[in-house]
Amino acid sequence: MEQLKQLASLAGLQDSYVHANGHLEHIAPAVQAAILTAMGFALSDEQQIAAQSQQLRNAPWFETLAPVTVAEQQQPFQVRLQLAADTANSHWQWQLQLEDGQQLNGNLLLQAKDIVEQNELDGRLILAFNLPFQLDLPLGYHQLTLSDGQQSTMGPAVQLYAVRSARNWGMGDFADLKAMVAPLAAAGNDFIGLNPLHALYPMLPQDCSPYSPSSRLWLNTLYVALDETQDYQSCTAAQQLVASATFQQQLAACRAAANVDYPAVAALKQQVATLLFQHFQQHELARQSERAKAFQVFVAEAGISLYQWAVFSVLQGHLFWQDLQTAAWQQFPPELQDPHSAAVAAFAEQHASAIEQQLYLQWLAQLQLAEVKAECRKQGMAIGLYCDVAVGTSRSSAESWGAPEDFLLDLSVGAPPDIMAPKGQNWGLLAYNPVTLRQKAYQPFIELIRANMRSAGALRLDHVMALLRLWCCPLGADATAGCYLRMPAQELFAILALESQRNHCVVIGEDLGTVPAEISELMQHYQVLSYRVFMLEQKAGSYQHRDLTYPPQALATVTTHDMPTLVGFWQELDLALRHQLDLFPSPAVADSLQQLGIAQPDAATLVRACHLYTAATPARLFAYQLEDLVLLETPVNIPGTSTEYANWQRKLPQNIETILSDNKVLQLMQEMKQARS
Repeated sequence: MEQLKQLASLAGLQDSYVHANGHLEHIAPAVQAAILTAMGFALSDEQQIAAQSQQLRNAPWFETLAPVTVAEQQQPFQVRLQLAADTANSHWQWQLQLEDGQQLNGNLLLQAKDIVEQNELDGRLILAFNLPFQLDLPLGYHQLTLSDGQQSTMGPAVQLYAVRSARNWGMGDFADLKAMVAPLAAAGNDFIGLNPLHALYPMLPQDCSPYSPSSRLWLNTLYVALDETQDYQSCTAAQQLVASATFQQQLAACRAAANVDYPAVAALKQQVATLLFQHFQQHELARQSERAKAFQVFVAEAGISLYQWAVFSVLQGHLFWQDLQTAAWQQFPPELQDPHSAAVAAFAEQHASAIEQQLYLQWLAQLQLAEVKAECRKQGMAIGLYCDVAVGTSRSSAESWGAPEDFLLDLSVGAPPDIMAPKGQNWGLLAYNPVTLRQKAYQPFIELIRANMRSAGALRLDHVMALLRLWCCPLGADATAGCYLRMPAQELFAILALESQRNHCVVIGEDLGTVPAEISELMQHYQVLSYRVFMLEQKAGSYQHRDLTYPPQALATVTTHDMPTLVGFWQELDLALRHQLDLFPSPAVADSLQQLGIAQPDAATLVRACHLYTAATPARLFAYQLEDLVLLETPVNIPGTSTEYANWQRKLPQNIETILSDNKVLQLMQEMKQARS
């Protein structure tokens, strides 16, 4: 009888009530038993009743969060969080979606002193915390999401320039990126992976590799959607130019091209940008409007690196079109090789308006990318933008011109021969000078990481081994004629970890190629996610031991921008292309590879199977290439080539609007999301 009373109480039944006549009325045990039976409880024996009572007592402890917490307006409130002690995480992010659509975000740090209660269940200790929120919320129903950064997330890897749309000007831009967020979030994606958005060479648009930048601290201004700016909406001259028959004809040709025609796109954007900046000068700067003040604050806070990039961009273009041998600043006239010289100051004064126009475009780029970040938060993406930082800067870059002492100017970074590049690789990039880096208290590296985390929820470090050692070759030497240069790994990883915490940014290290054990140990210690590629993991045990091949502390992906598309690989198109481009050590190797023919399943079936397998791995992040989902055959980039192949130019085959409304694409995204959970 006592067991039945306890179960009834725990189930919410009252054993008495005050009658309308004022006397106490008791509920008979038989009535309670009948109601409990109707509620689904089994009452056949005392042991069964006791077990159900225990389940009801423990049930609240199995909830990480209660489904509902009631709070009063203008009063602080608390939310109870319950975690298993052996897996509890101290760092949490919270997001509050208000009923009116507004979002609030913040961070919490749990400590032992914050434990308010604990209980042991099934041999596991459960800890309860009360999370305080000092928020004055409006009346309504609001949704709280807590994240410890441990959940499994997925998202597409996108080459932004390759995006086609009905409105862009022949290459993807920040307006396209913003428009992609809502449909991708609705399809279960938590991030959008991007190629490096680094500043390139505005006056030399043919130099288009995002991994050979002019400045890794600033953005590629060709990504500015000029037609989506406030100045365009009020600039009649720009609108008339765009509407003209000649402009529209050129615009149609840029959109229709299979590859991005960077010079043609840049020419169109330059015409309109000039008109927009003139309009900004006349209507904002001249009267010191609020927008003018915001622009000036941006330039002032950006500091010397932005100004030097703008001066360099204009100077490089001015000299290059006079003499094509002067693309590299090392070929500038001697008096212009020093950014602090009187000659450079005189040039800057003479071309002040053109330089300020570059600053204006950089401001617009930063504003539009910030809008994309805000849209990611609005749509509830757990991570948002997953950005990429190149391993080095170009030898002829604004970075190296502005601070040549920071780099080893007479060495070129690359990689020794490996499975992806049998002849080795020479990237033509500069390594940091480790001596100068240390003397400057690593400030150049700190600024680099901060700049690239500004809009990112996750950051990929290309060739993360560079934090430990770099393969360096003398200028002009073959990639095989190099050696490793040690870098101050402990300091660089510590800085990376600190900035990751401050910017709430996940870090992924691209650890492909020749990977020493020490780098793996450092990544594990500092919780930098490893980069695990399905197409490179086809070795003994990779299927039987999937949890080891794709550990939780990793990003898993089927293929990458430096590899063949999945369809191209399966149909051996990559072998034919590499043979054609003479990328094999010998013809015999190429011939032997092409003779290994195997049965080919339907391309869509192959893509689906590989992606569902990789999505189901324990890796916390899963990225997929949009090219694979639309069964594209040609690669983005072929390492070891420059002009032999149209690297960083190939577009997606359809408009992004079409791709993201394709039922087959959406179905595969849904299946991948299910596999992740």
